[in-house]
Amino acid sequence: MKSYTTALVLSLLVGVAGGASATSAVIDFNDSSKSSANTQLVTSEANGKTTSVDIGGRKAVQTGGTGDNEFLYVSLPKDLFKNSKAVWAVVEYYDQGTDTFAVHFDVSGTDTTADAVVVTKHDTKAWTTHSVQLAGFAFTEGGPGGADVWIDDLGDGPEIIDKIIVTDEDPDLTHMPHVDPAHPIKIDGTIDPGEWDGAYSVTLNQAAQDACSSGANWTGPDDFSAVYYHKWDESGLYIRGDIVDATPRLNDQKGDAAWNGDGFEEFIGLDWSNPNHTTYLPGTDFHVFLGLGETPMWGIQAIYADGAVGDAEYNNDKEAIPTQNLAIKNTDKGYQFEMYIPWKFLLDESKNTTTVVKAGQNIGWFMFANNSKVIGPSDQCSGVAMTPFKRTGPSGNPSKWATIVLDPVVPVTNPPTAGQ
Repeated sequence: MKSYTTALVLSLLVGVAGGASATSAVIDFNDSSKSSANTQLVTSEANGKTTSVDIGGRKAVQTGGTGDNEFLYVSLPKDLFKNSKAVWAVVEYYDQGTDTFAVHFDVSGTDTTADAVVVTKHDTKAWTTHSVQLAGFAFTEGGPGGADVWIDDLGDGPEIIDKIIVTDEDPDLTHMPHVDPAHPIKIDGTIDPGEWDGAYSVTLNQAAQDACSSGANWTGPDDFSAVYYHKWDESGLYIRGDIVDATPRLNDQKGDAAWNGDGFEEFIGLDWSNPNHTTYLPGTDFHVFLGLGETPMWGIQAIYADGAVGDAEYNNDKEAIPTQNLAIKNTDKGYQFEMYIPWKFLLDESKNTTTVVKAGQNIGWFMFANNSKVIGPSDQCSGVAMTPFKRTGPSGNPSKWATIVLDPVVPVTNPPTAGQ
């Protein structure tokens, strides 16, 4: 799970003061001076009584943890987000115990749950975060006691919270570097010097990153762990994976079921003008299945851009991955691959003839790294489906995806002169 960085917290706090483009509200129980005006803990509800605690080097509040006292309610400044297209909540909590919690929010007076699956703790005794988009938000102080956002500890144990941030800037926003023209990426299975330097990388090696069983089927990094690298250029997306896997490459599924075994999934949204959308946009939202078994297979889930099949989703089985798109080799600990997904391949499959991918644009992005422990047939959730984020339910719902900025080529600022 990617940590919520100090730099981003500070940027959101600046946004509260009006110095940045993000609109944000913060309630900080560790340092009340960092809370934004009119963002308040609701104390009027009998089932929302909290207590103050000091743990892990921070001051925080603790929910009741029982069926008759399981909530932490927060009210936001009125109309703060009335001009926002999308809103996210970031909950900073102490990971103690193995119980669960959920995030709720107000949609015009309707109690709405943000996550498809509850958040499970793993008793790491460390501060960590959970971020989620509040899709369809309409804050009207319609929750209990006038709350807009609240935490439900589900009555199975208390939650310890030191900060909640609500913001209209994706807290998981990051940048994807452009391929360096001086070091083009060759899909040949050899990691050449400079090819992958500076790539956007994610490390998957924690139980909390598993979306299948919250890590119940994961026995540690030697069982399954990975580092994935991403770069882009105007022709497509480049992905490298360095995989540790005790049961490598168990996948005997066809292309549109290639997710159900060893491999990975890429979720790509090429129209990110409204990150709040909860169904696929025709021609620009893609879910790519990539199976890395003995015969690597791939498939695509999308919607036709020309409306030929109405608004129905379709799964397109592309069968075996061509050798020019994938180079994969086994290692003594698992396997390694290089992969290339052309934008044209996705757009042609959806019959989109107009979208152009260019530097500086935002796209939606999410991924799963899948590991089966059985074959005949292979089964994704006999092992794990690991993601850089704790967000759940991304399939068919782009509001769960993260925001990626496609960076331009980095220019050489001090080119060598002749003879040097």
